[in-house]
Amino acid sequence: SALLDVSFCIPAGSLVVNVGANGSGKSTIIKLLTRLYDTESGAILMDGLPIQDYHLADLCQTQATLSQDHHLYPLTLGENIGLGYSEHVKDLIMQSAKDGGTAELLDKFKAGAQMTLEPISTAFGYQLDDDKYKSLKGVLAKLEKTTEVSGGEKQRLVASRTFMRFRTGKIKLLCVDEPSSALDLRGEFELFERLRETGDGKTMIFVTHRFGHLTKYADVIMRKMYEGGKVAELGTHKDLMAGGSEYASLYNVQAQAFTESEVRFC
Repeated sequence: SALLDVSFCIPAGSLVVNVGANGSGKSTIIKLLTRLYDTESGAILMDGLPIQDYHLADLCQTQATLSQDHHLYPLTLGENIGLGYSEHVKDLIMQSAKDGGTAELLDKFKAGAQMTLEPISTAFGYQLDDDKYKSLKGVLAKLEKTTEVSGGEKQRLVASRTFMRFRTGKIKLLCVDEPSSALDLRGEFELFERLRETGDGKTMIFVTHRFGHLTKYADVIMRKMYEGGKVAELGTHKDLMAGGSEYASLYNVQAQAFTESEVRFC
């Protein structure tokens, strides 16, 4: 089992950071809270009611998930962002793009938010007579042109879609699961800061293996054990650092890389 004998309470509006080794069940908690998985035993309560008592569609409307398993669609850049809140796409896409760090990507293309991200397959076009259908083949060739975006740009697009979801006014729970693996340190810092500021009043759960500045703002830090899937440590950053915990040891190991510098000439 990924999780065993796990019991904890998250007050509404809290910022929770879930840290631990790979394979320790951190992402499983996110999947259970969003009902991608259901528990085999025990119960998950939201506002005192079993999570299964809520209609799944209603539950999804109150949650936003930003994960490392991001998906983009064969639509324009703007439409990929606007999927988060289709009722007010045109009014809010640009602000959501800015929040998610995608504004520079939109400026990169002449068509901006109208640039199609993925090609549309038109294989039948290759069989057209070159002379008779020259203009049509030119149109089809443009449709099949792939828009190149980097891994970091993809993550920014998905982040912008999450900010678009915020603008529905219905989001109560934000689950963030390692969404910044392709971002540099500055990009990750700026993304987490905007999520923290924009998510004020929402319950936010961040899954990460990086002990960045976010842990200092956390109301609850949860460290998972690799074996057995149990919660090994629970508390605030200040409490865990003062107690000589394993969390404190791991935090100091990561911090050491930034406090010590060594220059070598080869």
